[in-house]
Amino acid sequence: MSNNKRKFGFWSALFLVLFAIFWVGLLSGNILWTSDTPPLEIISDMDNQPKVKAQAASNFFADGKATREPVEYTVPRNGTKYATSLDDADTKNINTIPVTPEVLARGKNRFETMCTPCHNYDGKGNGLVVQKGFANPPSLVRPEAVAYTDGKIFHVISAGQNIMSSYADKLSELDRWCVVHYVRVLQNGGTHPKMASAAPTSAPIKQQ
Repeated sequence: MSNNKRKFGFWSALFLVLFAIFWVGLLSGNILWTSDTPPLEIISDMDNQPKVKAQAASNFFADGKATREPVEYTVPRNGTKYATSLDDADTKNINTIPVTPEVLARGKNRFETMCTPCHNYDGKGNGLVVQKGFANPPSLVRPEAVAYTDGKIFHVISAGQNIMSSYADKLSELDRWCVVHYVRVLQNGGTHPKMASAAPTSAPIKQQ
């Protein structure tokens, strides 16, 4: 009799353990189920929450945009306000960043991250968003752009021009000057005019 009780107790305990494992797996979504309904979430860890996504539409704001503009007269933490005009760019924007392989590597990295969607990797303006229907920006390697001073290229990156918005809030001042140097590399067929032996693809990028 006692042996039967032990067997019954063992199988009962095993059943309860398997039953518990099954329901834990089922409710956590780790066991396949024929329904498309999401599993019951006891603690969702904020996986699902009411929010608006960047660049999406929103009926909550009067302008219909989910992305909000920065509050007027404010700058990012550790940021600076760019207030130079194009007329003053040549005298106020002085490029003091030396041309080194590290600087060109950093400029290449920032350019390919922030600029290629529109300007493409060769700077000629046929980037991915242009291929999808966005307006084609002017080529960065055309004679008019080559004739721009470093100060004016820095100004365009900082303040924007035509359909291009400002990147002063996305690229630090150092990064913008590095991009200016790398644009010169694109304009000069792969080498910087002041550093013909520079190899921007082989140098490490120093983070600041």
